Amino acid sequence: MHHPQLDCSWRARALIDLDSLHHNISQISRAAPHSRLMAVIKADAYGHGLETVCQAIHKQVDAFAVATIAEGIQCRRVQADKPIVVLSEWWQPDQLRYFAQYRLHAVVHNQPQIKWLEEYQGNPISVWIKFDSGMNRLGVDAAEVQAIYKKFQTLPAIKNIRLMSHLANADIIGDDFTHQQLDVFNRIADKIKCEKSLANSAAVMRCPATHFSWIRPGLMLYGAATCEPREDKQGNAMPKFDLKAVMQLQARVIAVKTIAAGQPVGYGGVFRTRRISKIAMLGLGYGDGYPRLEDARACVLIGNRRAPIIGRVSMDMITVDVTDLDGVQAGAQATLWGHGLRIEEVAQWAGTISHELLCKVTTRVPRLAVNHKTHE
Repeated sequence: MHHPQLDCSWRARALIDLDSLHHNISQISRAAPHSRLMAVIKADAYGHGLETVCQAIHKQVDAFAVATIAEGIQCRRVQADKPIVVLSEWWQPDQLRYFAQYRLHAVVHNQPQIKWLEEYQGNPISVWIKFDSGMNRLGVDAAEVQAIYKKFQTLPAIKNIRLMSHLANADIIGDDFTHQQLDVFNRIADKIKCEKSLANSAAVMRCPATHFSWIRPGLMLYGAATCEPREDKQGNAMPKFDLKAVMQLQARVIAVKTIAAGQPVGYGGVFRTRRISKIAMLGLGYGDGYPRLEDARACVLIGNRRAPIIGRVSMDMITVDVTDLDGVQAGAQATLWGHGLRIEEVAQWAGTISHELLCKVTTRVPRLAVNHKTHE
């Protein structure tokens, strides 16, 4: 079947590979078989499209997590049955009506919110008590959790109470702070009989002791989290993960030209050719969300071969050296990240993290959900 975004008219696009998304969720479920899965789809599902991801995975997961009330409402309008947890936004009492109307779970992370719940008289709301286990960001004081939990048990406006905290360093190999936070979490959690959640993506992969009732994978859903082999404190080998990139960021070659040796390329002339060079211009730049990086390792894939990025990334174009690649012509397809070129590598060149790259892909780049049958 013909699809307008699959023909030669597109300049840049982000393919959202739903098969890879389903595969990653299966990997996550295998690693934490006794935990319920809360899929983190904030920031437009890390740039992949909140509604697309929500519709694709709602039968595979047990709940969704978002950052804002607006994201929660958007998610609720896509699917009606699963819990939706708003992780951070709630800064005035009037917002409680949205939690009730759209059946969103509120995360209680500071003292004023407790007072607002005591005064609230609307339909009952499910809440998560978030306490600070050492990250020193959002969260009530750990010493206050028991009292808050008991108070909430007496409030008619609250129908479910769960407990959560957040890990600061779970993605840092060899860092012991996660175990310190886990000790704090366990000291509190052991005194309260309710459902609990602590593990983010890195902890799902590296620290089974953090899994508890609910896990909250975000980045690993999208295949952009790495887990180096390691052992837990007891010397047991950690499970291996075969995560697949969900987003394939692609661009067309819009022009090809040959230039002499010693010529500058692009703004500022920061790069000069060392030989007679064949260069290709790609129809994508920082206006599409690609980082304005300057790293000698930076490249793209054309026909499964690496083509170095030369000169500065501009708003609408990237220039690459295709001297050593045969047959590159206008209309050829390049991969900026995805299958064959992991986004983690691009993030290293840009001095940032995969999360930021994914979230910064702009609306000028159409997202196209595909499975393997339409991937050709």
